Amino acid sequence: MRLLKLTLFNLNIILAGIFIVFQILDIYNPTMNFIGNDISIYLMFAFCVISIINAIILIKNSSKRP
Repeated sequence: MRLLKLTLFNLNIILAGIFIVFQILDIYNPTMNFIGNDISIYLMFAFCVISIINAIILIKNSSKRP
């Protein structure tokens, strides 16, 4: 379980970094369309799902502690 949590947390950070880079690249060169292509949409979906799972894990862990 600990390995799964660490993997999810790291994936969340990596995907957030990817989208920050995509956004910066779109600002400088909007014709490349990094945010609007199909791969980015799937990555955004994965990022949202992983973020929700991370939030559930954090809420679950914080409710166990007094």
